[in-house]
Amino acid sequence: MYFVGLSTRILLDDGYQLSFSGVHSDIYCKIRTYFVYVYFAISNWFFVCASLDRFYSTNQSAVQRQHFCSTRMAFKFICAAIIGCLLVHFHVIIFYSYFNVLNQYNRLTLSCTAIDIVYNIFFAFFMLIFFSFLPPVLMSIIGFLTLNNIRKTRRHVNPTNTTQIKVRRDRNQLIKSLLIQITILVVLTTPHTCYWFYIAFTANESSTKTNCVRAWEKLILTIARLLLYINYGSTFYTQIIISKTFKKEFIKIFDNVKRRFRNLF
Repeated sequence: MYFVGLSTRILLDDGYQLSFSGVHSDIYCKIRTYFVYVYFAISNWFFVCASLDRFYSTNQSAVQRQHFCSTRMAFKFICAAIIGCLLVHFHVIIFYSYFNVLNQYNRLTLSCTAIDIVYNIFFAFFMLIFFSFLPPVLMSIIGFLTLNNIRKTRRHVNPTNTTQIKVRRDRNQLIKSLLIQITILVVLTTPHTCYWFYIAFTANESSTKTNCVRAWEKLILTIARLLLYINYGSTFYTQIIISKTFKKEFIKIFDNVKRRFRNLF
């Protein structure tokens, strides 16, 4: 989805002014925009679900660990995140469409966007809360609760040197992973949100904007979109680099897949 969204939006539509046959269809505009934002949101909220799983896996209660750290509960979390993202983004299908707008050359061109001023203000706040604010805040809260669980475990376990080293290593790894995830998420999603605020609050001045201003707006939008796509396209590589647990699990999955292929042939 990352490469589909990036190639059709930034490289073809914005960069080379190219479009596929029938691409200027309202249905295409609505569906494409809807699913791009849905996939972006799902990526964020899967991180929140992973943080919850990590929190319950460090809980002292064996009953809670057994209940919440099961495959069945993980499936419920995943379904809840997907269904929630599908529902809260339904407004995109209603308001997005192809409209004639002035480009940087002061010419009318078809653009897949929303032109309702009130909706654009709503969408700016929606992006701020649902993309740039809630996920990192929830990840921070759950992360600190997880660290608290680790500290409690440390107090209840015999304080041997090996145990202390392992707990300290797990704590440092968790803090490092959490801080990097939140920093990347905030830095790469905030510019796109700020752009929407700018568009929403300068909509009444759109007819008086010069070609130079429109060109700068187009450039800033392209950069903001590129950063947004990078955020969701680089998650795997970031986790491979910073998380030893993620790296071990990935190697384990890769070995299992390789073993199954060997058994087939």
